[in-house]
Amino acid sequence: MIIKQLSASVNRTKGLVADAIISTETIDRDGEVLISQGMDSTEFDANPVVFYNHDYAQPIGRISELRRGENKIEASIEFAQRPEGYEGSYFPQFVESLVDQGIVKGISVGFVPLEGGVRRASKEDKAKYGESVTNVFSKWKLLEVSVAPLPANQTALVQAVRKGAIDLADVKRWLNYYEEPAEKATITITVPKHGRLSRL
Repeated sequence: MIIKQLSASVNRTKGLVADAIISTETIDRDGEVLISQGMDSTEFDANPVVFYNHDYAQPIGRISELRRGENKIEASIEFAQRPEGYEGSYFPQFVESLVDQGIVKGISVGFVPLEGGVRRASKEDKAKYGESVTNVFSKWKLLEVSVAPLPANQTALVQAVRKGAIDLADVKRWLNYYEEPAEKATITITVPKHGRLSRL
């Protein structure tokens, strides 16, 4: 399976649903392009689970609708809701909060190329997508979708903890990191009224 962090994003819209662009026909970090019209989602549609960072022990919701456009694929994500009587921190709710606040907004997909569905970039591909394109996947099978921690907005994460929107213990437990930004140092130099400032 190939995992791609794509030029994609997830944003809260309303209610329980977040809208996501899970794939666009742009060059990814590996210099490759996924053709939207070439996606086969038949198997995925039968069990459209959304994971966090491709961790299959951490399902966080499901795709309620998958929309294939001319050059992008959009989806509606429904985050799993806290079961009645469930006590303590609930991971899907934690990720949902990160998405709501714009801290985590990446989408990543897992897929396999189908037979005859990958080619070295041609002159036409380079003219269309850019000179840095190396491979084009024109036929591929979607296996899974994940909300991804990159890009993560560290400043927003710190602010969310400070405001109490998310719990620091949850950040350390589930994201495995948290760094307080260093405060800017302020240097004050006092010069005597008739004195002179020497070079240091």
